[in-house]
Formats: sequence, C-alpha cells, structure tokens
Amino acid sequence: MTMNVSASGMDPGWRREAGILLVLVFLLPAWSVRAAEEAPRPVSFYLDAALSKSPSLSAMRERIRMKENAAIRAGALDNPRGWIAVSNVPLRSWSFREEDMTGKEIGISQMFPYPGKRAHMVRMGMLEKEQTEHDLAEMRNMLRAEIRMAYAELFSVRKQAEVVRRTRDVLQDIVGVTQEMYAVGKGSQADVLRGQVESGKMREMLLMLENRERVLSIRLNTLAALPSVETVPSLEELKEFAVPYSEGKLKAMYEESRPARKALQAKVRKGDVGVLHAGHEYKPDFEVSFSYMQRDSMPDGTRRPDMFTGMMSMTLPIWKDEKIEPGIREMKAEREMAARELENLDLETANLVGAALSSMENRASVAALYRTTLIPQAEQALEANMEAYRVGKIDFPMLMDSVMAVLSFRKEYPLMVGEMHMEKAKLEAAVGRELE
Repeated sequence: MTMNVSASGMDPGWRREAGILLVLVFLLPAWSVRAAEEAPRPVSFYLDAALSKSPSLSAMRERIRMKENAAIRAGALDNPRGWIAVSNVPLRSWSFREEDMTGKEIGISQMFPYPGKRAHMVRMGMLEKEQTEHDLAEMRNMLRAEIRMAYAELFSVRKQAEVVRRTRDVLQDIVGVTQEMYAVGKGSQADVLRGQVESGKMREMLLMLENRERVLSIRLNTLAALPSVETVPSLEELKEFAVPYSEGKLKAMYEESRPARKALQAKVRKGDVGVLHAGHEYKPDFEVSFSYMQRDSMPDGTRRPDMFTGMMSMTLPIWKDEKIEPGIREMKAEREMAARELENLDLETANLVGAALSSMENRASVAALYRTTLIPQAEQALEANMEAYRVGKIDFPMLMDSVMAVLSFRKEYPLMVGEMHMEKAKLEAAVGRELE
C-alpha cells in the first residue's frame, strides 16, 4: 500500500540535507572547467594533420603532376617515321645492277599538324591542370569544414554529457535520500518511483551521448589521418560569437574564393578552346618526308648516281558530316554542360549561404537567450521551489520538474553553441575561405 506523507510532515533534517545537496550541485555552473590533465587540443592540430597526411590530398597532388605532364605531351610532335626499302628489283634476276631504277632506299617522315592545333592541345591540357588544382583546393576546403564540424559537435556532445552526468549523480543521491525517507515512513512511494524514472532517463541519455562521443572521436581522427583508436583529449572551449556577415558580402566572397567555382570556370574555358580546336579539324595536317636511294653500278661498270626524294602530303578532311561536325557539336555540348554546372553551383551556394546565415543568427539568439535569461530564471525558480519544498508548500514532483528544467536548459546551451560553430563551418565551405 502506498503511503502518502506530505512534505510538511518530513523531518527537518531530511529536508535540510536534500536542500543543501541541491544547492551545492545545481547552483554551480554545469559547464565549469574540470581540472585537465593536459592542455586542450585546438582544432588547428587536426587541420594541420589532415592537410599534411591525408591520402586523398596526396593522390590529388599526383593527379596535378599527371595533368601537367599530359599538357607537355599534348604539345609534342608525333614521333617521326623512318624506313628502309629496296626499290624496283627485277624478279627474274634479283639483281641490283640490271635496272636503272633499282636501288636501296632509306627515308624519314614527320607529321606536322595545322598551325594552331598543337597550341590548342597544350592550352586544354593546362586548363585541365588548372581545374585539378582548384579541385585540390576544394578538397582542402571541404576537409577543413568537415573537421571543424566534427570538432564542434564533439565539443557539444561532451559538454552535454557533462551536464547529464552531474545531474544523474544528483538524482541518484536524491533517490537514495527519498528511499531512506520512505523506509522510515516519512516519504511517498510515488516520489521514490518518480526519482527512479528520472534517474533511468538520465542513464539512457548519457549512454546515447557517450556512444555519439565515441563515433565523433573516430570520425575526427579519421578525417585528420590519425589512428582511429587514438584518444581525443580535451578540446578548446567554443563560445558564442557575433554574426557580422551580410548575405551580399558572403556571396561576393564565394565568387572570389570558392575553388569549386574556379574549377568550373576553368572547365568552361577548356570547352571554349575545345570548340575552337574541333573547328580546326577542317584544316589539313601535313606530312613531310625525305628519302635517299643508293644505286649500284651497271653491269659494264658504269656508275649510276644516287637519288634523293622529298615529298609533302596532307590529310583531306572531307568527312565533314560523319566526323568534323559531330566533333564540334560534342565540344559545344561539353562547354554548355560546364556552364550549366557553374550556374547550378551558384544557385546551390546562394541557397546554402542564406540558410546557414539564418541558422547561425537563430542559434546565436537562442544561445544568448539560454545564457542570459532561461538558465538564470530556471535556477532562481529551482532555488525558490527548494525553499517552498522545505516548508511543505510544494510536493516532490514539482521540485523534480524544476530540476529537469535546469537540466534541459543547461544541456541545450552547449548544443546551440556547437551548432553555431557547425553552421559557420558549412558557411566557410560554401564561400571557400575561413571566416573570422
């Protein structure tokens, strides 16, 4: 049978013990700095490690070297062709002296593209190299943003876990006090059960946060090319910050700095050169060849002079409908595709900048509201409710509601601060540069 005893009937010693316990714990800042065994590790440590050790960045640097050498090769002439031959040997005798035109020949030829074609190939190769360089810069840009977001979220999760851990310890003490009071007939079974339920909720919440912390630690180490099992030490304190950026200024930064945009611009320019190069397929290529023929003396001993031959041949670009025109259309389509990709990136970035800026401003306002208003008011309400509980004016569930309200606000504050820094990292990725 449930025994209901009003708070006014509680022993003053019990009320005083519970009240002192609550005052000592809940009126201390939940985000107070704990004694650290080592200095906090800044986000720059992970950024430097990632930029120096990342295999994907190293692979992209090799790709740049590949494109550079490909551009050099594109401007080189084709290898010359040489030949050795015997000419006009009579079949009946296989003699090199019987016929005047019989001789032993050696020759060489070289193909020369129409003027401008080699320059176009080199230009397209260099633009591909430039595009790859911007792709490397974009990879760095996105990697920095991902590390900053993982760092900020890990900081937020750890701070939330700290708040929950402190609250759980307090609730366990409260439940213990309530159980002892109930055992001596000075408490309510409902109060005991309510305390146990809230303590169980704290345990569940803490387990989820600790699991998220492990996942984020692995991700942060992986992004920085560090061993995934390496322990992530304490992190630098992240604080609120003002949002001094206007949407117009951020878009100007994007147009000036975003590597992905520069890469697409290089791709568009490469398409322009490609169209020009495809149009040069109407022009013939030339082949110049030289040969030297050595002739033996006649059967009567008369010497025959050696002979020299020079020749120039050219390609005949007559397959216009089947080869040349489709090639021009192909290059135009590639150029237009790059231009549309650039327009799409502009639209996506404009949307992302607006959304991230709005989210940052909202989270900054909410974080300031928690810090300046909600947390102090909740703490004042908790203190007042404790006084009321001591004299029996409110019951235990109302006191617990006050405790959980303080927990909620204190837990939400680092969440808002962390999300502010995560949105800032997204904004930096969108505009292509770090924001002060």
